[in-house]
Amino acid sequence: MDLEADGFFRRRWIIAAWVFAVIILGFNLGSEGMYAPQEGRTAIIVKNMLRSGNYMDMTVEGMVPYEKPVGHYWLCLPTAGLFGLDADPMTVSPEWALRIPSFLSAIIALLAASILAERIYGTRTAAITVVMLASMAKFVHLARVAHIDMPLAAAFACAMLFLYLGYFANWKSNRLIYGFYAFLGWGMVLKGPLVLILAGLVVLGMMIRFRRWRTPLEMRPITGTFLMLMLALPWYVAETVRSGGEFFDEFIVNQNLRRFTGIGSVYSDGEFMPVYYYIPKMFAEALPWSPIAVAALIVCFRRLIRLRFSTGSVFLLMWLVTGFVFFSLSALKRGDYLLPLYPALAILTARAFELGAEKIPKLWKHWRIVLWTAGGLLAALYALSVSGLLIRAGNYCVTHEIRHIAARDAKSLIMFSEFANGLWLWTALGVIIVLLALRQLGRYLEQRRIMAAFVLTATMIMAAYTAFYGWIEPATDVQKSVKPFIPEARKFWPADKPVVYYSEFNTELVYFMDRPYIYVDRRQTPKQEMIMTDDRGERRLMRDMPGCWKTVLSTRPDHQYPVVVMERLAAQSAQPETGKN
Repeated sequence: MDLEADGFFRRRWIIAAWVFAVIILGFNLGSEGMYAPQEGRTAIIVKNMLRSGNYMDMTVEGMVPYEKPVGHYWLCLPTAGLFGLDADPMTVSPEWALRIPSFLSAIIALLAASILAERIYGTRTAAITVVMLASMAKFVHLARVAHIDMPLAAAFACAMLFLYLGYFANWKSNRLIYGFYAFLGWGMVLKGPLVLILAGLVVLGMMIRFRRWRTPLEMRPITGTFLMLMLALPWYVAETVRSGGEFFDEFIVNQNLRRFTGIGSVYSDGEFMPVYYYIPKMFAEALPWSPIAVAALIVCFRRLIRLRFSTGSVFLLMWLVTGFVFFSLSALKRGDYLLPLYPALAILTARAFELGAEKIPKLWKHWRIVLWTAGGLLAALYALSVSGLLIRAGNYCVTHEIRHIAARDAKSLIMFSEFANGLWLWTALGVIIVLLALRQLGRYLEQRRIMAAFVLTATMIMAAYTAFYGWIEPATDVQKSVKPFIPEARKFWPADKPVVYYSEFNTELVYFMDRPYIYVDRRQTPKQEMIMTDDRGERRLMRDMPGCWKTVLSTRPDHQYPVVVMERLAAQSAQPETGKN
């Protein structure tokens, strides 16, 4: 099949791919609530920076100090100032202010990936890459929250682009190689030495595969390293001196060395996952396009083992494989860590789709079997939801009768099932539409209209994401965000009265309360007259100090991040101490 004859991948369709990306990543970006812990932490730090004029201090009272470098918070400052983040949080739009940098970083990562795809494979692959990367589940999620991960992924994608254009495209360095060093320096300001390790592994892999042992010496290492250190080192030195060495001990030793080795780590055992943890994780988080990647892996297995590909393809494989192995060997694993690898995964998946579309034989009954199996699973999932079995299974997970599923994930399952059941007619209509779309998709594949099938798939994906972020997520955020709880909670604390947080530390709550505060560890007993805690803290106090406390305000019963306000009934009560904000 001649893809050019289809007309889909002429250059003008790059514009359509970018429109697709911007809609998915930016639609309803400012949805209210910042229940992701890192969003709340970012909001607190950036607000304090604006109010104090101190753009170096990143500590949050009650949390791990010096957890990350300062780069992400600096990125948020311009939009935070534009949206007036230093005012009362309940009167501004902090969600927009803090998420725009992640959105723009996602656009930059997409741009770097598309330029690299076009340079290696051509315009058609670049267009497919934009569509695929912009709609991979993990990429979409992290483009829409105020986390450090997307700015880091953008910096690393740009570094890889300049590494290829500046050296590996012709195995000869040019001035573009300085862009590689510059973005590595910026990546260090964002998240430390991780970018150096990942980039070094790519270079090492290329050296071994092509037996070019002088590669590091040909990459202008002296001037490049000087540029990189000029960008990153001044801040590291200043922060280490300012913190009396605490930043180095916490960030370099605890957050990097101990997290990777697991030796002496202060983190919980539940975060130390097996070496194969990222295999199913990446498959799930790269949906809906990961099945194409798996199919390509099976078809090209022998060529992959021997790395019989062009220089550009090997470069992308080294980017993906060396990073994947490195993160898999780490003692502590989290799904977000893989994000810098997704641009390479998207380009390779796009290329696999392009080649498969050209070579694939006529499709008929086999595709019907696959698609109708998917449709049957969707219909079965709907039936399980309506019958209440999903809710029951979620409750078993919450009470740990079913293991290996986190309690908050189980609560999300319950929440979405209840939402679907409450709108069963609309949900049933949605299932019918999806089944009809799958039928049409099968017909396109039978007719070998691969590009029409691709367009239909992209349209279905866009519809799903816009429905989720425009309708489902805002409707269910009342069970996650504590923002609606704040107006009533503030009535118990005048602006100058410190709030006492006991046991659980909810960063969104701290940010929106916007009061000086004291954090009391769960190992201590609060002595103040009024406190804020979670449901576990409430049960602990009621059990250990019966008759001494009463609950005067709480979030809704099914809230995923429950908060309660408790008042001391005992006659003796200590006066509140001076808190820090």
